[in-house]
Amino acid sequence: MDITTNQILGLLIIALIPAILAFRLGNELAK
Repeated sequence: MDITTNQILGLLIIALIPAILAFRLGNELAK
């Protein structure tokens, strides 16, 4: 089973979205 670049990018995006949302939420709460 090959892992394609698109699959890697998709996984990175899926992993990054919650991190970005949490980061933005933290910034809002820190104000």
